[in-house]
Amino acid sequence: MQSLDPAHRREPLTYYHRSGPIGQVLASLAQDPAAKIAAIGLSAGSLASYALPRQPWTYYEIDPVVEQLARDERSFTFLRDSSADLRVILGDARLTLATALDAAYTVIVLDAFSSDAIPVHLVTREAFALYQHKLAPRGVIACHISNLHLDLEPVFANLVHDAKLVCLVRDDTVISPAEAALGKAPSVWLILARNPENLAPFSSDARWRPARQHQQAVWTDDYSSLLSAFRWH
Repeated sequence: MQSLDPAHRREPLTYYHRSGPIGQVLASLAQDPAAKIAAIGLSAGSLASYALPRQPWTYYEIDPVVEQLARDERSFTFLRDSSADLRVILGDARLTLATALDAAYTVIVLDAFSSDAIPVHLVTREAFALYQHKLAPRGVIACHISNLHLDLEPVFANLVHDAKLVCLVRDDTVISPAEAALGKAPSVWLILARNPENLAPFSSDARWRPARQHQQAVWTDDYSSLLSAFRWH
């Protein structure tokens, strides 16, 4: 979604609203022009609204049609309007991210899990090992885990525990009619890092809480169970 009002065209909406979890994360961690941001999942390019001038931003997107739509200025102008040093790398993110330099990114945004068919190979022990290699020592990974049919919070929490990382969750699913009228959508985001100090800007905020874990096997490239994450109710 993008506003049709020229005065608000650069405002990120829906899951990416400035008052939502990812708005808070990027406002806190991406305000250094030297910070390098990676996002797995392009969508309409809304997150580019947070970029500073000449700041390095890299999108990893598997579907070339998505990039075509994001660059079609008849529909969306987030990429055009951004002043970031922005590039889109097409291909499967597990393969293309592997080619990036180790410790390259200050923030990695994982935003590929809100559809009915999630890419399970991005939510495994091996995928998390890759993310850690590409994350700067004091970096943070932000995971968009909103999903109508799957409860992904314990899946991610188990992976975080397995990798000896730390994480917090902000459930921003209760929004006011006024917020909805302004284009904000409910969302749930999880942030993770190597140690609690890296999450200090959020740990004192009551809106963030420890993630729920379930007694289930950690997902790997050889094992996963969508049924264990299904919202049966």
